[in-house]
Amino acid sequence: MATTLVAGGTGDVGSFLAPRLKERGRTVRLLVHDTRHVPPVLHAGGYELVEGDVTRPETLGPAFEGVDAVIHLVAIIKERGGVTFERVNYRGTVNAVDAAKAAGVRRFLHMSANGVRDDPHYPYFQTKYRAQEYVADSGLDYTIFQPSVIFGEGDEFVNKLADLVRKPLIFLPAPILPIAGDGRAPFQPVWGGDVADAFVKALDDRATIGQVYQLGGPERLTYEELIDIVMGVLGVRRVKAHVPLPLMKPAVAAMNAALPDPPVTDQQFKMLNLDNSTPQSATERLIGRPPRRFADGIDYIRAGRG
Repeated sequence: MATTLVAGGTGDVGSFLAPRLKERGRTVRLLVHDTRHVPPVLHAGGYELVEGDVTRPETLGPAFEGVDAVIHLVAIIKERGGVTFERVNYRGTVNAVDAAKAAGVRRFLHMSANGVRDDPHYPYFQTKYRAQEYVADSGLDYTIFQPSVIFGEGDEFVNKLADLVRKPLIFLPAPILPIAGDGRAPFQPVWGGDVADAFVKALDDRATIGQVYQLGGPERLTYEELIDIVMGVLGVRRVKAHVPLPLMKPAVAAMNAALPDPPVTDQQFKMLNLDNSTPQSATERLIGRPPRRFADGIDYIRAGRG
């Protein structure tokens, strides 16, 4: 039976992907930091759990031995202390690619990001760009995916929007919800289950080798439209106030300095200027059906995150 290693298999997309791979008859091996601290469902789910850390290459050998394919999902969207974009997004990918080559694994599927660029002003996108380039130059049978913002239970982006709607920023009157800039920054949010299905499709289709695919949902939505949909799902109405980006910047900086988990990081705030839509989205072509609409897939925000 074919064995697929998923690095990042306990994360948002991995939680969709692992059971789908099992349903296709594959043995699924998950790379985890500590087998004692994973959800009980994984212990009971018939997965192989192997300890390792992509930022520590010396730990990776056992996880990569004997697999026929690697799916690399590990990345961070915000930095905390020594957990940096450089260390995780770039070096972690380099280490995973090198471990695959050392173990004789040929097939490597990689999660990049929509909008990657070689621009030091956007270190998240730059490290993801460099990681993507390393994969493409590796000589492996790679497939690369560039999703727009991903939604699904446990996601960072949509849950943060829901938090903002529930609890507007403390420096403004409670009913007022600030909208950064003109609110027209475009997104094409894609459901995590559709992203997982795209990976499964590519894994079994050699025509996808050497390809880079944008993944987006069926709708191009502005930041303000996303906020409106979130308010509708939560049944909460707020007075929206457009705040020029230069005026928002000091408030964002203050929140990052004062709060352990700010609603938006400095880097995420900078990225609100960018187009995150996916005009070349391959989602529907890969999964064989229309992808899920944003408004149809965010009921989980009603429960909050505790």
